[in-house]
Amino acid sequence: MTSTRHRTGCWFSWGEVALRTATKAGKRTRGKAANANQGDGLPTLDDVDEQIIAALRKNGRIANRDIAREMGLNEATVRTRLRRLEDASMVRVVAMRDLSAMGFGYLAPVGVQVKGRSAGDVGAEIAELERVITVNVAIGTHDLEIQVVAETLEEMQHLLTGVIAKIDGVERLFPSLALKVFKYNPEWAPL
Repeated sequence: MTSTRHRTGCWFSWGEVALRTATKAGKRTRGKAANANQGDGLPTLDDVDEQIIAALRKNGRIANRDIAREMGLNEATVRTRLRRLEDASMVRVVAMRDLSAMGFGYLAPVGVQVKGRSAGDVGAEIAELERVITVNVAIGTHDLEIQVVAETLEEMQHLLTGVIAKIDGVERLFPSLALKVFKYNPEWAPL
């Protein structure tokens, strides 16, 4: 993965700005008509929309005129289609931090068993912690699944045993340590 420092001081990877696709109610379909709706008010994605999204995934800072030139379209067509997808909350262009370039060498997926409080309340409190990057209420072995980042093992130990474990309602932690990340797909926005 390559990383560069943007003039704002943030580190970016995956083409410096990643396009994240999201849909309402998890619906994502392909269609032929550029302005057709799925029946629920959401536009249907056609091949041109998919090509625009692919171009933005490669380079999130590419100009609409450059996308139009590559695709043999009018710039206004690209701009209109992108605006329609953004207005429907089907796509958004976001900057993403490169955790390793920012000095976070450790990533820990952690299962959390909750007792005495609702998983939602405990999860909301854990979500306020800066070094916790994801919090999910889950079914199965754990009530919550979280991901924690740290610069050092000492910091990770402190976060797990000195901070998270002491939150009211946290019964037990089941931490793991990611040794190597084989896949991280930033193209999909959270639900």
